[in-house]
Amino acid sequence: MSKSCRTIILKKIVPSGQTVSPHHFETQILPIPKIAEGEALLRPLAFSVDPCQRTLLSGATDTMLPPYAVGRPIRGPSVARVIEARTPDLMVGSLVQGWFDWADYVVTRSSKDGMGPTPLDPQIEKPSYALSVYGITGLTAYFGMTEVAQVQPGETVVVSSAAGSTGSIASQIAKIRGAKVIGLTSTQAKQEVLTRQLGLDFALDYRAEDFADQLRSIAPNGPDLYFDAVGGQLSQTIMQQMRRPARVVEVGQISTYADEKAWTVDITHIHMNGLRFEGYQPNLWIDQWPKAVKELQEWVKSGAIQPLETEITGLESLPRALQALFEGQNTGKMVVLSKDDEQ
Repeated sequence: MSKSCRTIILKKIVPSGQTVSPHHFETQILPIPKIAEGEALLRPLAFSVDPCQRTLLSGATDTMLPPYAVGRPIRGPSVARVIEARTPDLMVGSLVQGWFDWADYVVTRSSKDGMGPTPLDPQIEKPSYALSVYGITGLTAYFGMTEVAQVQPGETVVVSSAAGSTGSIASQIAKIRGAKVIGLTSTQAKQEVLTRQLGLDFALDYRAEDFADQLRSIAPNGPDLYFDAVGGQLSQTIMQQMRRPARVVEVGQISTYADEKAWTVDITHIHMNGLRFEGYQPNLWIDQWPKAVKELQEWVKSGAIQPLETEITGLESLPRALQALFEGQNTGKMVVLSKDDEQ
């Protein structure tokens, strides 16, 4: 085990409208921390890189989670191994998940706020799946399609960022429920993943000049449902074509995080097309999480859902991975793994 601990900290705030880059972070190197009674030393093995982390970098205070502070560690969902423990709640060698620092080693203690360590399901096929299909990503997709959208057989569903972490799971759940699914993405390679690997009915490049015409030819009567993780002009284009009545399930606005002007929304089409526009958070159904995870596990085991992940190796890669996420370089969940020789 190394004698030092690297920690990724925030070097400077990233204002809304500015592109995030590795220059906004720096690495702090200190001795491995000692633990006190009631604490445990963890070795993070997999880090989740998520769009929501962008808002925590902006200095805004009206965020659901505490914003990141200059000079302080970046934190996020992670899977870790217990290296040392002075608490009966955690067993050395076991795997846990929680909201941990971007660091080689972290000290933690049991908590009831959902941020502390919880044991990893021993039946999980792959530790990183706890951050993707069985984590907030999968739960957001699950409740968005089953509880909010309530997708019905035969409906036409459009999913933006369909090759992304949440969109790829949501698309497959819509297929399971019998819908015709049109996935939107950015490259030919991702389009092939959506149709050939995930089994979506259609995949379109939302950047194509004739995108609106392509969508109209595939869904001449208009989509019944739009699962929106992007926002901005793309969402305006789709809402213009939706049938009356239809539903828009709002799960994110990733296109707006680096473009303040993109927040402008024209509600004309919501009004004129009789659209039901609904946002949500999966914690609204927190009592149903175990049931949801069980069903997701069954779908993965049967092959009905294929989790997609983009894996990058090395703690030092985390800032670059966050930048790559907003450049659309990921397919599925962006995950950073610790190097084997660092463990």
